[in-house]
Amino acid sequence: MAEQMKSSGIEWIKDIPSSWEINKVKYLATEPGTLFFDGDWIESDVIEESGIRYLTTGNVGAGFYKEQGCGYISEKTFSELHCLNVYPGDLMISRLNEPIGRACIIPDTESRYVVAVDNVILRPNANYNKKFIMYGMNADGYAEHANMIARGATMSRISRSQLGQFWLAFPNIEEQQAIADFLDKECAQIDGIAADLEKQIALLQQYKKSLITETVTKGSDKSVPMKDSGVEWMGEIPAHWDVEPIKYRVTFHNGDRGENYPAKSELQSEGIPFINAGHLEGDGLNMDNMDYISEEKYRIMGGVKLRSGDILYCLRGSVGKNAIVDMNQGTVASSLVAIRSVRISAEYLYYCLNSHIEEVQRYWWDNGTAQPNLSADNLGKYKICIPPIEEQKAIVKYLNNICSQIDNLIIGKKKQLSTIQQHKKSLIYEYVTGKKRVKEVQ
Repeated sequence: MAEQMKSSGIEWIKDIPSSWEINKVKYLATEPGTLFFDGDWIESDVIEESGIRYLTTGNVGAGFYKEQGCGYISEKTFSELHCLNVYPGDLMISRLNEPIGRACIIPDTESRYVVAVDNVILRPNANYNKKFIMYGMNADGYAEHANMIARGATMSRISRSQLGQFWLAFPNIEEQQAIADFLDKECAQIDGIAADLEKQIALLQQYKKSLITETVTKGSDKSVPMKDSGVEWMGEIPAHWDVEPIKYRVTFHNGDRGENYPAKSELQSEGIPFINAGHLEGDGLNMDNMDYISEEKYRIMGGVKLRSGDILYCLRGSVGKNAIVDMNQGTVASSLVAIRSVRISAEYLYYCLNSHIEEVQRYWWDNGTAQPNLSADNLGKYKICIPPIEEQKAIVKYLNNICSQIDNLIIGKKKQLSTIQQHKKSLIYEYVTGKKRVKEVQ
């Protein structure tokens, strides 16, 4: 017979089985040997190539550990900074970047770790299962609740005290273990399907880029005579084509970097588009989360006033992200530059900037250190193939047709991926809030 349900009193959790209880995160670690503590403030100048492995918020996936970065600190630094010893099997929670409050279990690839200050380590009481808590912190509703609470001028984050106020629902420890085991099995199957879809998407994207590269360096007519381009990595090109730096074919227009640059408080939900790197998505602009400024602010700002056909290119951070715009008003953040075609088809140039020849030159000219950084001057040195203008137009028409077919396949795969990822979140929610039960412990 199904157990009666009762109200949890928590909006995102809703009803839970009558035998379950709710508890705040901060009360999950109240006994000797338990812990609910922030990581350590580690400056970049003490990061080394060996020693004690250093983990950041980038290592915290939503329910899984992400292997990225390769930083370490020395035993001496660890001792001088009085760092927290973190061990395999510890539960690590991220207070920074969406999804806020996501959690993962630290793997056993190292004997111990040190973690960044925006991570929290939770070692709960014996009545709470770490894997069950992890699933609860990655359930539907939990992340949305955390994101609403998150604060931060430039990056969303929550404090440890705020994180400690979050509620989770709990059955007895035996059922927590059973649910965690069940979700391990189910989520592994879902993750396998998701990984296969991600691989298919990556292969389609790679095929598209390779096709673009082949077309903007060899043309679509394979019968024409070829010549050495004079550029080793470009190889042969059609004999009637030229190779030039793009600066001879375009003008560059920066955003305002002066006193009239808009403050965050001046951004609006409507008005004149104010575009930053986060708005460059896929093959265009993401208008769903666009920022806007007032017409008055737009009037007094310096910097570029966009025209249809301008290509926006990211110079800092996500260097190389770009989009071609179809608008005759708007301006850009200081991290972007607008490339305006003068003696070249804008769409042809756009395809060149989304080919492997852009990637190769970006790595050469990137003058960033910790953060990727490119100057407009170095961007202007990028070499591209220059066919006659009518041939540029023919290449654009050909690529528009074939790339749209590839894009439709990618969109379909992404929809499938989104559906299965949502199914995983919903499945986790149903079990960590008791809407569904593991049969063996009912």
